[in-house]
Amino acid sequence: KPQAKQSLALSRTEDEIVYGGARGGGKTDAGQAFLLYDKNNPKYRALVIRKNATDLSDWIDRAKAMYKPSEAIFVGDSFRFPSGAIIRTGHLADVDAFTKYQGHEYQKILIEELSHIPRKSDYKKLIGSCRSTVEGIKPQVFCTTNPDEPGLDWIKEHWGIPDSPDFDRIYTRQEVEEFLNPTTQLQQKVIRRYVFIPAKVEDNPILIQKDPAYIGYLESLKNDDKELYD
Repeated sequence: KPQAKQSLALSRTEDEIVYGGARGGGKTDAGQAFLLYDKNNPKYRALVIRKNATDLSDWIDRAKAMYKPSEAIFVGDSFRFPSGAIIRTGHLADVDAFTKYQGHEYQKILIEELSHIPRKSDYKKLIGSCRSTVEGIKPQVFCTTNPDEPGLDWIKEHWGIPDSPDFDRIYTRQEVEEFLNPTTQLQQKVIRRYVFIPAKVEDNPILIQKDPAYIGYLESLKNDDKELYD
């Protein structure tokens, strides 16, 4: 069962979602849950990305536990569900990594630790594969991140995040994008919507209850990296 801030993040309908903030905010579990909603559709395809493929090992272990009640099995680099739905894992470790996903259709893309991706161009090329021809599934990108380098600046610009966000509110913005419709050869406009949901360790009461010493650990880090936890 999701906690309050996780429920908020999972209820959003924007095209691009960032659920981010200090460590321990429950972001990883929220991202894994985000991918489950359409698991019973045989045409459902999702993609999980981290900058380096090896960084996904812990995510995969945790996902195996979360997805076990759904009878998903992990084969190669993918979770496969009894319905035929598939969640693939991948990376953006090099400049041309996004080309592995060109031509694919992923109705949902989850990016773990978004700020580890230094270039906005890599992100934009990747999410070009987030689209849907499956009735009833809206394409969405869900990102989790801590507020650190090297991608922090472009993330703040892209989502309209202030330098010192208020962790008790959410931040939304939208923009109008124009493109040439290849079928009609006419210019079209679409509204693209973005949301940033800040998360802090206090939004994860289960962690605080089960591991109260973790709060003390985070407090000890403030002097070393004040900006990360402000």
